[in-house]
Amino acid sequence: MLINTQNKKFNKFFYPCLGGVLGGIATSTHLWLFFMPISLFILWSRSDMRISNFLWGFFFILVSHSWLYELHPLTWLGISWISSLIISISILLGCSFIGGVLVYLWGLLGRRILIKKDISKMKFLPLTIKVLLLSLAWGIGEFILSQTPLFWIGLGEGVVPGDMYLAGLTRWIGSTGLSAVLLVIGFWIYLIYTKWEGKYHLKKTFLFGVLMIFTLHFLGSLTSPINRNKDYPVALWQPNMPTREKMNFNSQFINDKLINAQNIAVSKKAKLLITPEGTLNNNFNLAFKSKIRMLAGGFRNHKNGLRSSLLGYQIGDKTYSTFIDKSRLVPLGEEIPGFLNFFSKGLSSVGGIQPGLNSRFFEWKGTPPIAIAICYEISDGFKIRKAINSGAELIISAANLDPYPPKLHNQFLSLARIRSIENKKDNVFVSNTGPSGLISDDGKVIKLFETNTEQNDIVKPNFSTEKTFYTKYGERPLVFLFISLGALNLFFGKFTNYSAS
Repeated sequence: MLINTQNKKFNKFFYPCLGGVLGGIATSTHLWLFFMPISLFILWSRSDMRISNFLWGFFFILVSHSWLYELHPLTWLGISWISSLIISISILLGCSFIGGVLVYLWGLLGRRILIKKDISKMKFLPLTIKVLLLSLAWGIGEFILSQTPLFWIGLGEGVVPGDMYLAGLTRWIGSTGLSAVLLVIGFWIYLIYTKWEGKYHLKKTFLFGVLMIFTLHFLGSLTSPINRNKDYPVALWQPNMPTREKMNFNSQFINDKLINAQNIAVSKKAKLLITPEGTLNNNFNLAFKSKIRMLAGGFRNHKNGLRSSLLGYQIGDKTYSTFIDKSRLVPLGEEIPGFLNFFSKGLSSVGGIQPGLNSRFFEWKGTPPIAIAICYEISDGFKIRKAINSGAELIISAANLDPYPPKLHNQFLSLARIRSIENKKDNVFVSNTGPSGLISDDGKVIKLFETNTEQNDIVKPNFSTEKTFYTKYGERPLVFLFISLGALNLFFGKFTNYSAS
């Protein structure tokens, strides 16, 4: 009896931790197809246990965001090695704790909506309503979080590259809706397990779920081809200048590098050169007249504050003639709470940065309208969708992902690919040490530069005015469905939810 009690206590903590770990590993990897369904099955199977929900969320973020540890060492900012270690671990654990709390709150909602007595006996329609309601609550919660700095990647974006056909659903329902779909699939697996354990008939449940999954993949695979106009070659310069060494690079060094990059771009008949976020130092001026139209990542002073921007140079310019400022800032790295200003410049060599305008729409004479995402902004599909509704025909994503490991690079790629699929737009992406290249409107990586090497090459993006269902309507249909399901749940709550058997 004592052994059984110990086993139950062990399982109470082990399985939710395992579920979170598997989900974290699955995010943005080819292992998604094997690990994520199991992870979500575990989440549902213990969704009525508060500590289990917290542990699942905690370990999901701990593993999926483990790249945060790579902030260490911060000795190049004058922070001691041990302090750097403590800061990096504290940030990772803090983010994991917040993730645990959010899943804990979702579990409380689940306990309220899906009162688990014996779900295998519940009538089909009330059970479906409750599961859809809870799944949409998660998806809409991710959408709300994506409008804050406390969000990087969710369940929906994590599907890529594991299941590209399912990812195709985002043309209709966005990553918000896809997150809800994944939770429904996870519940289906849990329902099958419950019926098997209770020795109930499960053939209909199994076949119905398989049919639905096949249908969802079929719908996700549907896409109409568009004419590709490859008459606008764009040069991407991946400078491979490590952030921790950048303070040693003076303006002359960067000017020499830029001259070389422009010469290569011109020789390849490019019409535009793009450089990553933060390529140019603050108050930087070209020592030569620009030989090509250029969008360069850099900084500019505005209203006694510093802004991270993409700076536009026309042919013949020595200083930028247009710009778009970064709107979403990284907490502590770029955006520093006011009370800390007296003690620290944050976890960045440039100190605190001010946010620019929310709009990601960028219009520049001689170039079709563009939707711009600077680094962290790639996780905000709402603002990119708004820019495309304003007329943007291409997405450009500029970032600096150094010194982070391949895990973050893969997540950045997954986010960029989802943004392309959602809006049926090519995505030109360029980063300091990688990744850089081109994503097609269906989420395929057409070109990918080798990381951690200096690269300067041409991509030929397609400009398109076509809009998807999601681009036009966004999350509105999902919110309407959520409200409708909430009303239906209240209606059915007045009657029995269980069959007579």
